[in-house]
Amino acid sequence: FGEDAAANPRDVGRMDELSYRPRATIAGPLGRIWTASLPDYGRWGGPLACYDPCTEERKAYYGIAGEASCYVLAQLSGQDVIAVGTSIAGGSGTQAKVEQAELFLWDCVAEVKLWQGTLDRAVSAFNALVYGAEGLLYGTVLGGDEDPEIFAFDPLSRAFVARAALPPGRPLDLGLQIAPDGRLYGFTDSCIYRVATSDFAACEILWEEGGISVAGPILGGEIFYANGHRLRSVAID
Repeated sequence: FGEDAAANPRDVGRMDELSYRPRATIAGPLGRIWTASLPDYGRWGGPLACYDPCTEERKAYYGIAGEASCYVLAQLSGQDVIAVGTSIAGGSGTQAKVEQAELFLWDCVAEVKLWQGTLDRAVSAFNALVYGAEGLLYGTVLGGDEDPEIFAFDPLSRAFVARAALPPGRPLDLGLQIAPDGRLYGFTDSCIYRVATSDFAACEILWEEGGISVAGPILGGEIFYANGHRLRSVAID
């Protein structure tokens, strides 16, 4: 570990002076690493930021989510466009200043929003987001007194085209994966579920276990997760 070029892992420092608790990271457009982050203590407006590993240039887009925070990311395949889901949360020690989280599309070249909007329900956070081979974005939301939901969003028509209630439990942050067979796998804190992207109603609970804390990747025929300090996996074949 260290700061020099040969170090592994290499410490590259903070992304910017406001980002403090990164919630999502992708290797995305323009060869850059993109992050969505909650802001520093006592502050609002977690930015979208990027880092170029070749030039070490950093850039942050302050105020891009207003006084909400950028929270989850997904790149639209073949485009220099990132979908960004926000959370109403600010930094530690703060109270939310906005009532509704939003989804927006960010053009990384022109550095402009192409669209922004939200669901017709209370949304405190878009807390998972993945891009499917059929060109739709899939995500989970939670907020208010309403049950958490999974949704499909069409970036071409810029409309939410499907939504459904989730299985029991709180949906985990970054808790969606797309398997090679095209099915969605998702996590709540009490189960792992899978659903066909063509029919959210056909949701199957694959595994039930209390205390699931971190959603992991699909490797081979297994989906990994953490239950506290324990690393575990479940066969998905």
